Amino acid sequence: MIIPDMSLLDLIYSKTGISVGTQGLSGDDESQNLVASLLALVAKSDGGISLDESERMVGLLRNRFHVSPIEALEMITRASQELATHSRLDEVLDAINQKLTLAQKEDLMLMVLHVISADSRKDAGEMRLLDAVIEGLRMPDQLMDKVYQKYFKHQRE
Repeated sequence: MIIPDMSLLDLIYSKTGISVGTQGLSGDDESQNLVASLLALVAKSDGGISLDESERMVGLLRNRFHVSPIEALEMITRASQELATHSRLDEVLDAINQKLTLAQKEDLMLMVLHVISADSRKDAGEMRLLDAVIEGLRMPDQLMDKVYQKYFKHQRE
């Protein structure tokens, strides 16, 4: 049997859906920057970051990391500027895979879906990027089904 490239906690989580000793997305600066970078990449995938997408990202970052609106906006701005100069999607995904657990990536994917839906427009670029993110983060189908269920439940509320 070949064990996939994941920690024991991730393996337990992928098989049972139970988080063992993990919290939501980490609150350290590196994790926050990675999350903000991925959200900015997702928002830019349709050609630019709309006001609706910016507002949604600020709200998500505020809620997730318990930061002020200004700090959340600064994270997005900094991530957008850094992405414009040197970062590529695969670099961000590699860093996320090294830093975040599978349970934390589940939380992140829920945030990604919220950013994609912020402007009420879905285009081919966003859908291609979503597929690339799911594949790049090595998200199991069962886990993505759970993420979609949470997302659609939230949309109905």
